Amino acid sequence: MPASTITTPKSALALLRRPITLTICSYWMVFWLLNGLDKFLARTDLGLFQWWGNDRVEKFGMYFERLAFPEPMIWPTLVFAGVVELALAALFFHALKQLVRQLPGSVRLADLGVALSILCFMGFAIFDVIVGDRAELLEHSTYVGVLLISYLAMAAEVFFNHLQDQTSAARN
Repeated sequence: MPASTITTPKSALALLRRPITLTICSYWMVFWLLNGLDKFLARTDLGLFQWWGNDRVEKFGMYFERLAFPEPMIWPTLVFAGVVELALAALFFHALKQLVRQLPGSVRLADLGVALSILCFMGFAIFDVIVGDRAELLEHSTYVGVLLISYLAMAAEVFFNHLQDQTSAARN
């Protein structure tokens, strides 16, 4: 059967056309989802397993003590951070849906997710410097680097897909 008569579902084409962007968006969606949930579920027995997570209440207690902030502000701060992280997870999920459906602007949505993730980690890094937590600063700075690499990989995929489209059009 000639290749031109083979039909592939549109969503399967998206998976084949943008595998790097789909993988990157999937990773960051899961990352932000689990990190956001960790703010709410740390040290919780979920029945099937114990969610250990990071004891951020204890850590933030130390941070807030250093800053002379009132202890009752710890939980609202963690809730705010968790909501922001869950919103980033939702943004990457939306980008994934758009990519699979091959809707216009899907790559821009993924780029927006990366940009907002970088801003989020920059905010975390600023906080790390203020409270003097160099280990967290290194971790958050590393994530900024990984996000920049994620962006470059997605941009390279768009570029090479564009070249492939031009080459295909020139042959026809």
